[in-house]
Amino acid sequence: MCARFVSVEAVSRAPLSWVVWLAERATIPGLMLHFMLRKRFIEDTVRASLAAGCEQVVVVGAGFDTLAARLAAEFPQTRFIEIDHPATQAAKRLAIDERGNLDFIAANLAEERLRDALAGGYRRDAPSVFVIEGLLMYLTDAQIDVLFTAIAELQSAPGTLVFTVMEPASDGRPRFHNATPLVTRLLSLWSEPFRSGMRREAAARLAEQFPGLRLRDLADSETLRARYLAPSGRQALPLAEGELVLVAERIARP
Repeated sequence: MCARFVSVEAVSRAPLSWVVWLAERATIPGLMLHFMLRKRFIEDTVRASLAAGCEQVVVVGAGFDTLAARLAAEFPQTRFIEIDHPATQAAKRLAIDERGNLDFIAANLAEERLRDALAGGYRRDAPSVFVIEGLLMYLTDAQIDVLFTAIAELQSAPGTLVFTVMEPASDGRPRFHNATPLVTRLLSLWSEPFRSGMRREAAARLAEQFPGLRLRDLADSETLRARYLAPSGRQALPLAEGELVLVAERIARP
């Protein structure tokens, strides 16, 4: 979640870059780079969908991420919708230029159904992409079931769902696998921040749990490393491990 509040340019400048580097070494090595590559993968996926004829992009729990705002300026014929908690969204709208094809929907999805939140401007018959980044690990399995079922039922046209999940480590807990003992100790003192996880074997069987969805792509740390770091010879850079980016297709319903 913290990636939404961090500027890539800011953390690249000295001395802040050294502060980030030292903090990562003591906690989760390669965390900021992971956030950057995760966002790059998601944006590449959304852009591919736009090139294929996507007419709507819905970002659930957008936080301070700028994906929808940036792409709305580049694709004026596409509708972009952001759904987020009213308090977070109010602060964000102060810094974002209003656009006719960018809709902000203030909703607390812990209390309001996704179907009801999207009742205004969302088109069920339009090919669309749903993006859920850095959110599901803070929800319970039951809450995720409700959210995914709603997304599968909301669409009569084919579409794409891009989302991130934590993969449980060897101890069964959803967490970054290369976290240092300091992080493990802190988590034992505080309440566990992540409430759910998904093993890649379960992701491969996504259609069994949600008949309207079918897994198309899965990116782990090695996928991101090979795609974005290796071409420039930077594959040896440390990268946080344990979060997966999944791309699922929503099958059109009659």
